[in-house]
Amino acid sequence: MGADTLTARDILGVVLAGGRSRRFGCDKAIAQLDNRQLIEHVVARAKPQVGILAISGRDYGLGLPLIPDAMASEGPLTGVVSAMQWAETAGFSAVATFSCDTPFFPADLVARLAAKLTPASGCSFASTCGTRHPVFALWRISVLGRLQEDYTTGIRSLMAAQDRIGAVATVFDEGPGPGGDMFFNINSRAEQALAQAWLAAS
Repeated sequence: MGADTLTARDILGVVLAGGRSRRFGCDKAIAQLDNRQLIEHVVARAKPQVGILAISGRDYGLGLPLIPDAMASEGPLTGVVSAMQWAETAGFSAVATFSCDTPFFPADLVARLAAKLTPASGCSFASTCGTRHPVFALWRISVLGRLQEDYTTGIRSLMAAQDRIGAVATVFDEGPGPGGDMFFNINSRAEQALAQAWLAAS
C-alpha cells in the first residue's frame, strides 16, 4: 500500500442535503422509499464506506454530525467547501460527497474513487456511460485552499471546481438501479414511483 493511499478512516463522508427540492414539492430527503426515508437509504449505504459520516443541510434526527454552511448557501459547492473546512479541522485527508436523492450508488464507491486518485489529482468523480456525477466525488483536503480561492472568484459549478483541481473520472458500469442506473436520482414524484417499482420487482 503506497504512502498516498487513502483508507476509509482517512475520509469524512458528507451527504449533501441542502437543496430546495423545487421539482419534488417538499424536502425529498424525507420522501418515503420502501418504508424508509430517502436519506436513510443513502446513509445506510454511505456510512460503512467512510471514517465518519456527516450531513450538510438540516438535522434529520439520524444521530450524525451536522455541518453548517460556512457562508451563504449558493448550491452544492458551498456544502463541499464547508465540509472540507470541517474535515481539515478534524484531521481527515479527504471528503467523500454523496447526494441525498440517489439511493442505489455502489457499495464500493469510495474505495474505487480513492483507487483512481493519483498524487497529481485533487478529486475523483463518478461517471457512467459518458454521464458525469459530480456530487459523487472524493476531494483531497490538500486542494481546499484552491477551492476557497475559486469560490471567492464566483465559481459555483461542481464540475468547474473539479476541473480546476485536476479531477479524474472513475468509470462505473451499469448495475443495480432503475434502468441499470446505479446513480438514478429522485427529483420528482414520478421518479420516486419508478424507484419504488424497481425495488418491488427486484
